[in-house]
Amino acid sequence: MKRIINYLTAVALDREQGLGALCLKPILFVLSLIYRLGVVFMRRLYSVGLLPSFRASVPVISIGNITAGGTGKTPFVVTLFRLLKAEGFNPMVLTRGYMAGQGGVSDEAEMLKELIGPIVFVGANRVRIFQEAFVQGGFDCVILDDGFQHWSFVRDLDIVLLDSEAPFGNGSLIPCGILREPAAALRRAGVIVLTRSDQVSSGALSQLKSRVKQINPAAVVGEGIHAFASAWDIDSAQFFSVKDSPGPAGAFCAIGSPESFQRTLLGMGVEIKYFEAFADHYRFTAIDAQRISQECRLKDLKIIFITHKDADKVKLVRKAFSGVKIVTIGIEFQLTYGKTDIISSLRRLRCP
Repeated sequence: MKRIINYLTAVALDREQGLGALCLKPILFVLSLIYRLGVVFMRRLYSVGLLPSFRASVPVISIGNITAGGTGKTPFVVTLFRLLKAEGFNPMVLTRGYMAGQGGVSDEAEMLKELIGPIVFVGANRVRIFQEAFVQGGFDCVILDDGFQHWSFVRDLDIVLLDSEAPFGNGSLIPCGILREPAAALRRAGVIVLTRSDQVSSGALSQLKSRVKQINPAAVVGEGIHAFASAWDIDSAQFFSVKDSPGPAGAFCAIGSPESFQRTLLGMGVEIKYFEAFADHYRFTAIDAQRISQECRLKDLKIIFITHKDADKVKLVRKAFSGVKIVTIGIEFQLTYGKTDIISSLRRLRCP
């Protein structure tokens, strides 16, 4: 299944050009047309009121994207939470908890709970979760994680993240491409943030900003990067200094943009001799752990780096990793451009 998902993703990003991809393209194109009609139909039902939308009694800020995964929403949610707290807000976070595991909570939701605390509420029905949780905490605003297409919940500000490296994929909708909605959907956004802006040339970034402004001249446009924040030993829960790494290392992950994780490690000076990317949200098994451990032993690697998002899943099969130290890398989102304007957009939400 992992290979199938990775292959379809490569086809959708036009990274796979073989005969199989050529044969698949017409089928995927037809499916993407059906998907587009479904999106238009659902939007229409909500816009004319045939499907109800819930309006909360406090400002609602959604964090979302128009592509399938990989824009770095979770670190940005943490950054937005901290910005709101600094402005005197008391926010709650609602997240769907996509692809929840054994405990009923997704890897991203677990990560948010660790970084933010108990004000993260998880559930597929976010309207119901809000109604149950709101009265408990004296909250005065809502962060709606992955909420740009959540039309049943009225938002006061939509923040959309675009990956600077692949903002629109090949321009096609799922499954022929990676777009959840056409690029024109950016017109609904109040703030558009270009993530991983340090991974493209200044010319490419300037062109992307121009295109975004053409689509939505009124939007605040920001830029940001995903930077190394900390490292810690998964067993002792103690902070780990990367400079103490015992020689070359292995690494693996199950995130939307594995290339960004690999670049982070290389930027930290880690010499990577083994790297494996699993499908986003993949649940590691003991067989995976045993195979990875064997690969590392064959290469005489005594340490493996993983992402914070994958840490809880790795802990479930930790015993199957034999003879290697596992270190978790924490990433934070840093706004490098447009922060003042974004904060101004948040201040305008304050209830009189």
